[in-house]
Amino acid sequence: MIKIVFFDFDGVLTVDGAGSFTTCTNIQKHIPDIAFDNIIKCYRLNHPKMLLGQTTHASIWKEFSSCVGKDLDIEILDEAFRNTPMNTKMMELAKKLKNHYRLGIITDNSKERLNILKEEMKLSNLFEIIMVSGETGIRKDSDETFVKALELAGCKPEECVFIDNSEDNLIAPKKLGWNTIFHDHKKNDVDFVIGELSKLGVSGA
Repeated sequence: MIKIVFFDFDGVLTVDGAGSFTTCTNIQKHIPDIAFDNIIKCYRLNHPKMLLGQTTHASIWKEFSSCVGKDLDIEILDEAFRNTPMNTKMMELAKKLKNHYRLGIITDNSKERLNILKEEMKLSNLFEIIMVSGETGIRKDSDETFVKALELAGCKPEECVFIDNSEDNLIAPKKLGWNTIFHDHKKNDVDFVIGELSKLGVSGA
């Protein structure tokens, strides 16, 4: 019997497939004369370290500004984070499931961004467990992430579902015995997700 449903964040609970894409799209609004490809290339130079909590946006901001060729005020990041487009259909599904199941988030994200979005989207009101790689220091391709999630949830693998928009991120939990669902963020077929949940005996969606 399923007891808890975990969602990935970007590409599942949000519209864009990656948080760095969303952030850089919003940064470009302040520097429209700079090509998006250049902005995201510069941003992603230190992105792996930020996802593991090994550096912060404040620490790399001078390097990022120099890379894009603009003296940028770091305050634009707050707006760039907050203007993350929510996947309203998936959030509605989560709200319905909340009436019958425990919910969680497992995401590769910087601590700074998710702290802001927890507040902006009131995520803690809906999701009991929120695991952020920038806090744990481990990413979703690691078995350790899902072992830790089981400990936090107090559940067995077969009692958990994980929904992600990357099939690669479903390998580790599936190997541990989790139920997994792939969500194609480009199609955003939430009815498909509901159907897959139904096959697992998850009702109330």
